[in-house]
Parts: sequence; C-alpha cells; structure tokens
Amino acid sequence: AWIAVLGQWRKGRGRLPLPYVHAVRQAGGAVKVLSTFEELASEEIPDDIELHAELDPYDASQLEGASGLVLCGGGDVDPQLYGRKRHPRTHNVSQRRDRFELTMIGAALEQDIPMLAICRGMQLLNVHFGGALDQHLLDTPGRFDHYRDRPLAEPAHDLTIKKGSLLAEIVGSLHVKVNTRHHQGLEVPVGPLEEIAWAEDGVLEAVESREHSWVLGVQWHPEAMAPVDRTQARLFEAFVDAVRHYEASETEVTARSA
Repeated sequence: AWIAVLGQWRKGRGRLPLPYVHAVRQAGGAVKVLSTFEELASEEIPDDIELHAELDPYDASQLEGASGLVLCGGGDVDPQLYGRKRHPRTHNVSQRRDRFELTMIGAALEQDIPMLAICRGMQLLNVHFGGALDQHLLDTPGRFDHYRDRPLAEPAHDLTIKKGSLLAEIVGSLHVKVNTRHHQGLEVPVGPLEEIAWAEDGVLEAVESREHSWVLGVQWHPEAMAPVDRTQARLFEAFVDAVRHYEASETEVTARSA
C-alpha cells in the first residue's frame, strides 16, 4: 500500500512537501509524491523519495494503486471556484494546482480512499463539495491572527473538539493545543462535511465526512508538530492505520471475486 502526498507550489514551480512525507513515514506509511509541476531547480530530491512530476491536472488515473491521500498546505484557493471575487489579501493562487488537487480529491472520494486534508487541503475539500471560503479571517471582529510565521512546532492556541468525533477518538481528548498558519477558513462546511473542532475565537479548525470511511480535514499543521508532539503524531498514525485497513479490505474483495 502506498500513500499519495501531493506536491506543493511556489513561485510558479513545484515544491517537495518534505515535512508531510516525513510525518507519514514516521507513522509507518509508504509514500509517493504526485505533483503537477516541475520541481524547483534549487531542490535536491532525496534518493529515497519517489516523485512523479509534471502530471496532467485532469488525469485521475494517476491515483490508481494508492490507498491513501494527503493534501498539503500552501497558497490560497482560487475564489472563482466558489463564485467570489478575489479579496486583496488572497495570494499565491495556482489554478493548475487547484485543478490537479480537485481531480485527486474526486477520485479518492469515489474510491473511498482515506484522506487527510491539511490547511489549504481542508479548504479545497469544502470547495469540492460546493462550499465557499472566508478569504480573510481578520475581517471579522473578535478573531485573533491565525497567520503566524511559517508552520512551527510550537502550539499557538487551544482547540475544542466535538465529543464522539473521529478527531476526539484519535487524540483521546476534547482539548488539545495546536499551531497555526492560515488567514482563510471555511465559511460553512457543506455536503457530508461536519464541524468537529474550533479555536477559542470560534474559527472552525477541523471537519470529517459523514459519508466516507475516513476523511479528516484539519486547519492547523500537524506535520510540523508531529516530530515533537505525541498527540499530533497520533493523527498520522491513525491515518496510516486507516490506509492499512483500506488496503486489507480491497485485498479481501479481490480475493473473493477471483
């Protein structure tokens, strides 16, 4: 079983999502990086990373064989996708990246592949189901600044988690501390997405799907905290466990139909 971690984008070229790859591997998962871009010329690709670059953003077949999908953080989603004009603070938009990731999301949901959608990934997941984004959280009075300097390993605020949710089951608590690096968020989760965690100022921080086996979106950056925070590491361990369960069930179905 392998897990698709989707490549990031910066200044018109691809970027290896190394912290996400390391977090999945630390949890015992095997990774392939799928990217629709050329990689940055300044980046050296480690020998032990399997990278598939310059992929067609409309070709869902590139996910065939994967048993898990990780959507990484990065630039803002194009507001045209949810019928809004671009806010002055909306930045680092890549329509090619949006299209590629929406293609992968659609394929993964159709096959019920476990999915971990982080920061921008959680936002794009909501857009996939027809939802809109709050393009700048600080436009609403009473909110604190969620856009801190790069995803750090240090916690920035508390999280309140819904009892009985997938996230509560994973972390074993209804209150945890998380880092933060986002200036946008979900207006309202739509489709099968259910609100399951909130920051102290009311900003939605996590969603799960009611209609899929294992789909979790988080607004913070657990990949940055996982190396030093046991609670955040458990998030990736639970995801990898779900991937193994999916792989085992697929193997069982194949054996029955043989």
